[in-house]
Amino acid sequence: MADIQEIVMTAVNQNGKSRMRLERKLKKDIDISQVHHIAGGPYKGILVNKTATSMDTVRPAEGRLEFLAYIRDKENGNGGSNQDYWTLRFWFPQLSLINKNRVMSDYFRELVNPKNMPKNYIGFVKRALVVLREFDQIQRVELEVEETQEPALDDSFGPIQTFISVFTPESFTYQFVPEVTVSNKTFLSFGIKASQDAHIALSAIYGDVDRKTYEVVLGADGNKASYIRDGSLGATKAEAKTVNIIRDDDFRYFWISWKDHRVEVGRGTVNGQERFMTWVVPENRRFNVNCISVATSRKSKGEWEFTEIMDEYPEENKVKQPDPEKEARRAKVKIQILWIAKKQRMLQCLEDAYPNTIKTTNIFQLCKIRQGDVISAAVVLKDLQKRGLIREITAGEWVRIPLEEEANRHEVKIVQKLPQMSERDEPKIAIITALYCEKLAVDAMVEDKITYIQHMKGSEGESQVYTLGRIGKSVVVSTKISRQADKQNDLTAAETVSKLLETFIQVKHVLLVGVGGAVPSYNNYNKHVRLGDVVVSVPRDNGAIYIYCSKIDKVPNSLRYNYSAKEYRPRDQTLINATESLRHQAETRIRGAKPWETYMEEAMDILKGQESNFHRPSIRTDRLYFTKQDRTVIQCDHPRPTDPTYKDGQTRISYGAVAAGKLVAYTPDLRLDFANSNDIKCFDSGFNSILDRLDGSKKESYLFIRGMSDYVDGSKKEWQCYASLVAAAYMKALILTL
Repeated sequence: MADIQEIVMTAVNQNGKSRMRLERKLKKDIDISQVHHIAGGPYKGILVNKTATSMDTVRPAEGRLEFLAYIRDKENGNGGSNQDYWTLRFWFPQLSLINKNRVMSDYFRELVNPKNMPKNYIGFVKRALVVLREFDQIQRVELEVEETQEPALDDSFGPIQTFISVFTPESFTYQFVPEVTVSNKTFLSFGIKASQDAHIALSAIYGDVDRKTYEVVLGADGNKASYIRDGSLGATKAEAKTVNIIRDDDFRYFWISWKDHRVEVGRGTVNGQERFMTWVVPENRRFNVNCISVATSRKSKGEWEFTEIMDEYPEENKVKQPDPEKEARRAKVKIQILWIAKKQRMLQCLEDAYPNTIKTTNIFQLCKIRQGDVISAAVVLKDLQKRGLIREITAGEWVRIPLEEEANRHEVKIVQKLPQMSERDEPKIAIITALYCEKLAVDAMVEDKITYIQHMKGSEGESQVYTLGRIGKSVVVSTKISRQADKQNDLTAAETVSKLLETFIQVKHVLLVGVGGAVPSYNNYNKHVRLGDVVVSVPRDNGAIYIYCSKIDKVPNSLRYNYSAKEYRPRDQTLINATESLRHQAETRIRGAKPWETYMEEAMDILKGQESNFHRPSIRTDRLYFTKQDRTVIQCDHPRPTDPTYKDGQTRISYGAVAAGKLVAYTPDLRLDFANSNDIKCFDSGFNSILDRLDGSKKESYLFIRGMSDYVDGSKKEWQCYASLVAAAYMKALILTL
């Protein structure tokens, strides 16, 4: 019974305005002493509160509709109409991923559906309550009515304006706004309330603000300048001195136009007026704008407001005739989408195998290319080659290579034998990665680098990749383990590490840098680990830094389990001591960004041309679930921060053991039990074979640095690139501490 929801209406009259708040409430949360009427019959589940003198304070609305309405007034003696200015405000469940503009529009259209059109004020309110009952995507609706002095003209609604509100945290994390349609437009107006650094990105690809993006920044450099950039944090193409152009206590309105390949920005809401920035886009940088996203920096939170005129209600009972041309275009688009997915799958296979090569026939087999599609698939490979993403080493053998923009920053050589190097140039630190995005992120932290792909002719696979360079005064080498679906990955990983240590005999420290799956705490913020955080394998009380669980046995006549696990402890404490030193530096730094935050931003600029997107995904995608004893899964909130300096989207560093073992990682209750028993902060996909080889080679200084990309073992892709970046940034800060 406690989970039953009711619709509760509360009315208040203030300053000549009537306000009605309609909201969903759990039955247990309703104050029955304030209830005036409990409806029955067709209105069952609706409660009306006593008229109030004020409303409870709630978070700002996420959208609203404004319109003039001509509603019959039965109390008007001449039978005329009153013209009122109506505002409908909407709230949605937090972290909801729905298209809010569409839900608001659908709600309003159902509200004024001609079949059930309310004819007077009371009927309108009743109808609003009934319709809300059917729209469980909406948490709360507020109706505000203000009488105007203008005469009523007819019994209809005027133009309906929709307002979408977007709130950006003090974190440079772009939030895409699918509710604002721009694919069929060349102009946009909006309001912004922020102290500085308001970013808006006009992009061709949803989710990607690096490539094919025009970025407009308002109030940059401490609210003293504004910019138009080619891509997020990209090259500045236009700038203007704009002192105090935005404020955090009042909306300032702006327009952006991208008509005729001219990106223009001005004040106000009228296109062309008070223009203060213009960039004529060169031919090689032109594209169709299909979506927008917004962000503010770590120094400011923002409130954005976008306005549109809602489409008219579609004609009733109108049968649409099929359009052959449109159907043909739709079929063509479906085929194109299918081949885009196949192309990504082929590229993914080559990235997993990197630095190993794969034969064409094996690529087609792994990607399940049908015999009739072989020619098309071969064309796709050639297209990837033309774009500089892959290279044909020998006839029919392909390897993934860094994109040309990144390759221009350092030399990439394919060799059979590595060149001789002096003892001074020998690396002392080795960095091991397993994913292609992990390798890219690590290499973005390295200076004066050169990459060697060591490939033996005539042998598919058995290649090695070594990127040599410097981080501060330390000479480092990074490598990547090949991981293929049809290979024994544990054996491959061990062999890769053996060859690394045999080739670079001066290596003293080994860092395993990449992604992992967070172990959350559902009720303790200080122990909580979430997506985008970093876990460093520094356990308490000199415990194991890595634990591999190979077997689980249930204790007879008990709810407990016995875990067969192998623990790994490095004898050399150099890296752990450096971690403690960095931890102390970060905790005593009161102002300014943490070192790894600075390195992240620098690396994003280096990586922006890559095929992978290293920007932080929307915080709304960080959804936390809990599995109850009856195996039902519920979504729950993250613990609330207790640190007053914490900002939403900020990367936190947690310290504890890293674990692996599919038996335990993929079973929620065992995962939590095993983690709580061993101070485990995250799980990864299994690197015990590498540690066995390190122990066998007498390498006694090693450490795991994991960026959190999911709540399992780091295998889910959406957060992998960003998680790789934060782990690599922390790695750089750590090496500079040595």
